[in-house]
Amino acid sequence: MTYVSVVTLVAYGLLLAGLVVIAVGDMRTRRIPNGMVAALALLWVIWRCVLGFAGRYMGLGFWNTLLSPAPTVLGQIGLPVYGASLSGGVLGALALGGGMLVLSAVYELTTKKESFGGGDIKLMVVIGLFLGWERGLVCLFVACLVSVIYALVMRFRTRGKDGDTARPAEGSQSAPAAAGTQASSEVADPFLARTMPFAPFLAVGTLVAFFF
Repeated sequence: MTYVSVVTLVAYGLLLAGLVVIAVGDMRTRRIPNGMVAALALLWVIWRCVLGFAGRYMGLGFWNTLLSPAPTVLGQIGLPVYGASLSGGVLGALALGGGMLVLSAVYELTTKKESFGGGDIKLMVVIGLFLGWERGLVCLFVACLVSVIYALVMRFRTRGKDGDTARPAEGSQSAPAAAGTQASSEVADPFLARTMPFAPFLAVGTLVAFFF
């Protein structure tokens, strides 16, 4: 494995680690810190610059290596991770971040309901830098698909719990207590107790997109 491949693999590993940290925080607080997003963006800048200097050292030219697609890594074990070019990353950031912003604005205007948060959009911009627009779309599709499946599964589970507690034995529980039981079952999953965090699903989507 060449030096640029090692650097690229480290950058991808740090990206995934950062996404895990962000996902855990998003589940707990429903917030994505700007500092974490900025750190991942800085990671991308440093990574691209290191690739450029490595190319200069190897006689390939700084700008040529900086602008070219990142090296493919893990190909020798049958799991190739294809790298995006600098322009592909910028295009991915603009397409995914801008697309999510427009869709979120349209959704909120038409339904009067909250859609993606600003932190989700900023995080998608950074993910687009690493993945490019094509695999970035794969990431977004997988994230949306997994989130919908999760929400449906948890909704069916909640309905099942409601059915179990909807008919208490006569005299065993008062109406207010029964109502309290039903209310507690509706928020039994803390993951869905408030607005559903999207960062965990973006982390899963990124992992899948790396090997697409």
